Amino acid sequence: MASVPVEEARDRIAELVVTLRAFTRASGAVATVLMLDQGEGTPPLVVECPASGPVVLSEGEDVVRLDADLLAAEPLELPFVRALPPFEVDVDAIRAEITGPLGGIEHHGRAVRELVGLFPGRSVLTATWETTDAETPLHLAARTGDSLVLVLGEEQFELAADWPPA
Repeated sequence: MASVPVEEARDRIAELVVTLRAFTRASGAVATVLMLDQGEGTPPLVVECPASGPVVLSEGEDVVRLDADLLAAEPLELPFVRALPPFEVDVDAIRAEITGPLGGIEHHGRAVRELVGLFPGRSVLTATWETTDAETPLHLAARTGDSLVLVLGEEQFELAADWPPA
């Protein structure tokens, strides 16, 4: 496998970091985490991107912190996404339930699925949003070609492969 010149690799990482920061803020997420597929035999690059503060990149034992707001790169084109009010959850029910906002999971699910499609191979993107219960965040995870996974509190749900519709 041919190695990528250092300058090109830096530019790609900067673009990736500012893209995640832009998406995190535009969607109203608390954070996003990308496990970037770097190809066979290479560990994934894990990028942890909170809405503010340093972005953490880790590859194996190597860890780097970057200030995404100081990078000169332009983000990739983001899918349509907007911030919504915190998801209303009822965790006192027999099963945790999401009661609003109506269409919110579909909206964010579509955006997460579209964004992960910009990254190579079997990359995985997880986005986390606040809910009305501070102890119960909502996570959506996507990998191109796989079903979305929704995690609410301790419960995990694999959504239908064709959901949300394009």
